Amino acid sequence: MSQTTQSTDPQPPGSPITPWRPPGAALLSLAVAALLTACSVEVGGESDPGGGADAFEGLERSTAPKVLTAPLIQREVVRALSTTVNAESEQEIQVFPRISGVVTAVRVEEGDAVAAGACLMELDPRELDAALAESRIALREAEDGKRNLELSVDEAKARLESAQLRFDQSTRELERKEGAGEGIISRNELDQLRLTAATNRADRDAAQIAESKADAALTSQEIAIERAALQVQKAELNRSFASVEAPFEGVIADRTVRVGDLVSNATAAFTLTDPSNVRAVVSRSQRELVFFRRAEERARRANNASGGAPALDIEIAPEALPGLTYTGQIRFVSPTIDPASGQFRVTIGVDQPEDGDERPPVLPGMLLRIRIVTERHPNALVIPKRGLLREGDQHWVFVVEDGAARRVAVREGFAEDDNVEVIPAPGEDLSEGDLIAVVGNRDLEDGDAVDAFPWAGADAAVAPGAAPDAEKESDSTGQDGDDA
Repeated sequence: MSQTTQSTDPQPPGSPITPWRPPGAALLSLAVAALLTACSVEVGGESDPGGGADAFEGLERSTAPKVLTAPLIQREVVRALSTTVNAESEQEIQVFPRISGVVTAVRVEEGDAVAAGACLMELDPRELDAALAESRIALREAEDGKRNLELSVDEAKARLESAQLRFDQSTRELERKEGAGEGIISRNELDQLRLTAATNRADRDAAQIAESKADAALTSQEIAIERAALQVQKAELNRSFASVEAPFEGVIADRTVRVGDLVSNATAAFTLTDPSNVRAVVSRSQRELVFFRRAEERARRANNASGGAPALDIEIAPEALPGLTYTGQIRFVSPTIDPASGQFRVTIGVDQPEDGDERPPVLPGMLLRIRIVTERHPNALVIPKRGLLREGDQHWVFVVEDGAARRVAVREGFAEDDNVEVIPAPGEDLSEGDLIAVVGNRDLEDGDAVDAFPWAGADAAVAPGAAPDAEKESDSTGQDGDDA
């Protein structure tokens, strides 16, 4: 069943029904009619004498691609490494009590500057004093025992001398009687003399043994005295541990004890730091080791030539001190690579402000942004990164001259945030001031005619930028934003 849609507008009686048209249909019809009328005009005819040719020439001229250009700049560029690390003190330790005890006095507070050997806190010394007194008494007893043994040795020597005399006398008497012959002395008397001589020999031998024992006892007592003296030294050392002292000059960074606390050598009582000697220890990938080795070699050659080795340029920006920068020096480059991480360590000393410098010092714990310049090219040709094109191992740029694009093969040098160094390939030519196509250059061919316009960002792009990151040096896209 079909339905007829009629206009809702009132119609005069007897008039035909007008079909419904969408709004704007009349305007569309007029536009189509005008287009058909224009197309019906013959090119070069009477109604268009010579006008069509000029229109096509204008169309051809409008097909030349538009490009934005930036001038090639000659200036210094550098290879630099950037990293972030916390500052640390050359000397920063936690101070532990050497012995257990009750804290009786705390002599310093956090932030206090202390000299080497200054007392930081004291422990209850009474038990230590008693131990020291006891060890000293033991030493005196040992020394008294030695004197008694020395007397025993003298007595043993005297007995030995007496026994020796008796033995000698009985031996001579026996020899004299035996020489007189038989009949002069009876056999019983001779036997008695022989017995006396033997007895005296035994007494002498016993006296010698007694003297040796007395000497051994005296030697043992001397060792006991040495042991007692060591115990006194140990007790004196323990007594000195009742006063906890600063091992070097510095500043108290932390205090964790109070009077009355029972402390031991398992818990740190203070943190002592030296804020005047601050360093930064950074870890770098092993592929960057060659940069530091080259810098060391250059410094060695300069040292041989002029007697002074120039350091790597190091710029340090503390996060806590915005707008302020400091310098640093490479103090040590680790000669080994950590096999687990594939990195090596570089120790950088931070140059603190000298007298008269209003900058505050760099403190341990500050977050530091470090930029290390490892190599310089003083007269590099620099363009915005988007002006460098790549395809495989080939690199090139387009130089705009007299309304045409000239392709120039180049090698990529050092890269910065928005800029890159270009080095002309053998046989190619680039000069400062050449206009490089940076936008709209992707589809160009050598010799193409172009409409060139200055790129608004040229001045900002080729100006020396912020710290370049070595890890981004090989990440230059060179093809950002091809659309004009």
